Amino acid sequence: MLRLFASVARPVALPMKRTFFPAAHMRQFGSTPIRASFWDNILPLIQGNRRERQLQRKQGGLLQEDIERVQRDQRRDEMMAAQSSTGDMLIDDAMDAPEFRQENVRRQATEEKRQKRLLRKRWGGTTELGGPEKLEHKYSTAVFRISPRKLNMLAHQISGKPIDFAILQMQFSAKRAARRVRATLALARDHAEAKGMDPRRLIVSEAWVTKGLYMKRLEIKGRGRFGILEHPQARLSIILRPGKSTSARERETIVKARRHVRSLGSGGVVRGSPKIVNGFQRPGWAW
Repeated sequence: MLRLFASVARPVALPMKRTFFPAAHMRQFGSTPIRASFWDNILPLIQGNRRERQLQRKQGGLLQEDIERVQRDQRRDEMMAAQSSTGDMLIDDAMDAPEFRQENVRRQATEEKRQKRLLRKRWGGTTELGGPEKLEHKYSTAVFRISPRKLNMLAHQISGKPIDFAILQMQFSAKRAARRVRATLALARDHAEAKGMDPRRLIVSEAWVTKGLYMKRLEIKGRGRFGILEHPQARLSIILRPGKSTSARERETIVKARRHVRSLGSGGVVRGSPKIVNGFQRPGWAW
């Protein structure tokens, strides 16, 4: 009985060294029309994926869009180099060809979008089309986990301050988010300096806070009850503009205080000779 069961349950030996299953090996799985159609459909897909991987490996692992761009450049060069039998150019400009016309339209749309973004007030650039250049630099943190109310307190602390003074305030602040705000201010100062702005005259002209996503989680309580926990997120944005230096601001404050004191004058108090009242006292009671 055991010998009969072993002969019936003996598995079919398949060659595992080959990558694909030839027609002779597919007969071992069965020659029904359903299985035959399955292998007829799946084998071209497997072979096609293998050819694509081999092609990508030969071309240095480029992405599909990079491969298309290289092929498109090659076609453009071939079109520009094409000559007639007399040696004349067959085409004046390859960009006039229909297959490259769409690429030119896409490039122009991208450039127009970039110009519109530069025309915005908070992104620098120009105030009006063709107007004078307005030097400013906007920078912001990523959305991180903090309450917008707490982050807004730090924004109020650095708003209107010189950039070095704002960094100094965040360096000695006891708030946990102060380290991230300090790094943001330092990066914004370096980027503004790379733009050509004087870092000694930079001030934090604007600072505001926007909300991020509020992640909600269950708060498990006793006796089968639960609540909703909210994990807030926020982002800090700043704008650096050239302004007056710290020493100039201090001098203006001192001058303003002096003018205010001088405007007060003596307060209208004049020392005179008032009339002496009860200068002579009679002896005894005066009734």
